[in-house]
Amino acid sequence: MKKSFIILILVIQIGALFIFENMYSLFKNLERSETTAIIADSDLRAELVVMKTRLSLPLTDQAVYFDQILPAQPGANSRQFEPSGKNQVLLLKKQIDSGRSLLFKKTIVSTQLEIFRSLIKILSGVTIALGIFIFACGLYLVFLLRKKSPLQNAESISPLQDYLLEIKNSELELKNQVAEQNLASLKIAALNKSIINTIHLAVIFTDVNGKIEIFNPAAQKYFGHSFAAAKNNRLNEVLLDQPELLAFINAAQKKSSQEIESSGRIFFTDVVPIAADGRLIVIRDVSKERKKEKIQRLNANLMMLGEMAASLAHEIRNSLGVMLGYSKAIRAEPDKTAKISREIHFLSAMMESFLQFARPVEKIKRVETALGPLITAGAAAHNLAVDLPEKDLLIQSDPLLLNVIFSNLALNANQAGAKHLQATYSHAENTVITIGDDGPGIAPAMREKIWLPFFSGRDKGTGMGLATVKKLVSALNGDIQLLESKSGALFRIVFYS
Repeated sequence: MKKSFIILILVIQIGALFIFENMYSLFKNLERSETTAIIADSDLRAELVVMKTRLSLPLTDQAVYFDQILPAQPGANSRQFEPSGKNQVLLLKKQIDSGRSLLFKKTIVSTQLEIFRSLIKILSGVTIALGIFIFACGLYLVFLLRKKSPLQNAESISPLQDYLLEIKNSELELKNQVAEQNLASLKIAALNKSIINTIHLAVIFTDVNGKIEIFNPAAQKYFGHSFAAAKNNRLNEVLLDQPELLAFINAAQKKSSQEIESSGRIFFTDVVPIAADGRLIVIRDVSKERKKEKIQRLNANLMMLGEMAASLAHEIRNSLGVMLGYSKAIRAEPDKTAKISREIHFLSAMMESFLQFARPVEKIKRVETALGPLITAGAAAHNLAVDLPEKDLLIQSDPLLLNVIFSNLALNANQAGAKHLQATYSHAENTVITIGDDGPGIAPAMREKIWLPFFSGRDKGTGMGLATVKKLVSALNGDIQLLESKSGALFRIVFYS
């Protein structure tokens, strides 16, 4: 047999060995990926069983999926493996509550896993056989070469060694490139996951069937569902409490962006269809921003109104002064002159009140202020009893402006016939204060008008009390609303942080 033929066979065998080694590595990676997927699926199903157990719901296919579900000693969640023949058994311990835990047993086996293992076994045998055959051919080639002189042997072997070395170097270079690409892919995947999980925008991704695959922490906070509860469910189920937002998302057939008001909140929503993959939905809650913009617009309108009112009030006061002077000169009919005088004094008082309202709030002091004493003082000034929470609340605000706000609300309640105030307050992200009275309440037809200057439900009322309250609350970066109430008037004040 010629040496060139042996060399050719060696080259073919080495190439085949390289191919089979790479196939062996590929199926090994597929086996590990399949095992990881089974473990992740088992963990998710175990979480679903725990959730249903907590809610006393019937267990369906999640219970059938596991080999066994057993009670376990209370303790933290854990994951272990134990051998079982040629397979492994996954042991998942999940805590239901402080006194109960469950142990889930699942044999790590699947049809794909069995196929991968069979192929790995075959490839391993083929690789060993090729290695033995290459070794035998190498020995035979060495035997043939030893028949020549040492010089001829050196000259004959040198090209083969160079060729084999070049093949080996190419194999190592290819393996390094594959490893670098895998590492780069893992880094990109980890970076993308980190960005999605840390940004303050809600990120949702649905597959072509409309089922949720990505539901980041911001989305969980916005819509009150955990990732486990949202995973593999449809948007119609997860966003059931947001009908307007859901309608916009479902209607978007191409890339769309819009500000949607839904269930009392405002969302800026981007919907990006991804062909053949699904849809990416990015949502930002802009409710606070819009409320602050509304307050800023209100303050700007009040400043403009103040400038106009100051000029108008000046002219009216001048005319009233002239009218008062002429009325005093009329002595023939004292009853009529008294009525004229009362009307002029009423208009002067109203103009003075409106001028006070129209002046901008220039200096605001923010100091630590207790709400309870201010509300109590405002109620006492108008002969009203008041119920307060047991624990007082300290906020950073202007005590003088707060005193005017609470005093005007108490005055409004007293003039309506109320005898008692009920106040509550809380502070989480923003400060929320509610003040209600036991009066007759405010008629529905008047609800939208009570904040307007000069509007009053009483005869000879100036109509400036609630308008002043609205102005001062806005100046303190807040908002006040009249809430629905079964009895009396109920106001809600929110001071934004």
